[in-house]
Amino acid sequence: MAFSMAFSIERSGPTAGYLLAHSPTPPASTGLGTKRQSNFWVVSKYPDFKYLWVGNFFTVGAQWIQVLTVGWLVLAMTDGNAFLTGTAVGIRTLPILLIGPWVGVLADRIDRRKFVMVTQIGMAIAALIFAFMVLATDLDADPISGPLKWWHAFIYMGVSGIAHSIVQPVRQAMVPNTVPREALGSALALNGIAHPSMRIVGPSLGGILIAVLGFNWNFFIEAGFYVTIVLAYMPMKLPYREPRSSTKVSMLDSMREGLAYVVKEKTIRQLIVMAFIPNLVFQPVVFVLPIFTTQVLGRGADAGGVLAAAVGAGGIVAAIIIATNGFIIRRGPATLVGLVGGCFFILLFSQSHWYFASIGLLAGLGFFQYMFRVGNNTLIQTIVPDAIRGRVMSIYMLDNGITPLSTMVISFFIYIWSPTGTYTVLASISLVLALMQFAFFKRVRQLE
Repeated sequence: MAFSMAFSIERSGPTAGYLLAHSPTPPASTGLGTKRQSNFWVVSKYPDFKYLWVGNFFTVGAQWIQVLTVGWLVLAMTDGNAFLTGTAVGIRTLPILLIGPWVGVLADRIDRRKFVMVTQIGMAIAALIFAFMVLATDLDADPISGPLKWWHAFIYMGVSGIAHSIVQPVRQAMVPNTVPREALGSALALNGIAHPSMRIVGPSLGGILIAVLGFNWNFFIEAGFYVTIVLAYMPMKLPYREPRSSTKVSMLDSMREGLAYVVKEKTIRQLIVMAFIPNLVFQPVVFVLPIFTTQVLGRGADAGGVLAAAVGAGGIVAAIIIATNGFIIRRGPATLVGLVGGCFFILLFSQSHWYFASIGLLAGLGFFQYMFRVGNNTLIQTIVPDAIRGRVMSIYMLDNGITPLSTMVISFFIYIWSPTGTYTVLASISLVLALMQFAFFKRVRQLE
């Protein structure tokens, strides 16, 4: 029904003229990010991008401190319950299924910078409330005494998930608003560096603090990161944003416009479909690392932090290569290689029972995951017009909402079966699907 409505709007609705003007098949070459030169020049030349870039480091750092700490906290409070641990962490991305498309409509209508700043303040307040609850609870007592219960973590992650669902599509849409089109490839490549970098710092810092000081301080650090983001965004402007969408058109019609664009553009559809495997497989690997670390490798929170950081280390290597030399090969094939490579390394990781081998395999996952994420995101951002970018990015990021469902299913099978068996089957299926996409997504393979 949604598809038929979208095509009806495209032909005769209020947005027909817009779609006709922006509907030709994207060119095979965008001319961005393929030259073998450093991309770091955009940080010094465009100060507005610099503020966004710095803020993104703190955003990802807060995210990984939260994910790691909540996972170990629930594991400790539920006597090692794998299902509850995986579900508590994974629930963070569930709200995007419900509110993501509406946020995309807002992102094309309002001031994106102020929208993100207000949301980050709300996230800081939520983190502080949860931090004080943890501080007031004696987690070393038997039984645990204090106000904090394990289900409070579900509420906190649900609230964080709503806020994350609000800011993530908007933040992605802001990158092209801070640089001209000719610098967009470099800006997106650099913007992605925050994820692997803070994947090292966040989990490592969080794991060490849990091992040394317990759970008392990580959520205060998370709140401080959110405040730092607001301070970084205060001097920032969005000089390259195109005129906003008309508010005379209803929000429902605006949403249909975004859906109609995605339905019409086959290349965009293929890029969006490709993004489902990472959120079904790559992301849940990190979410259930506390379970894998304890049950398979026999290690604790500090080792779990190192394992999570290994994913970031692999991403850093990929980030340095891409930031200094571009993708070397065409971005379309590189993105597909990243997808296949990530699935392959998860399959190898599922067979590992040696801690140091697991570190290396997760680093390989991080390398190919970064290659896929940056390539896929950059291809979409360089094709989509800015006037509809928020809506398209919100649709693109709907696959994030599949992550908690996948994490719940994975956690359940780990609970009744084993981490090794569960991930062997899942990684094998994902690798076959990735290879099929490599073979049949010809339009993506042709993109520069």
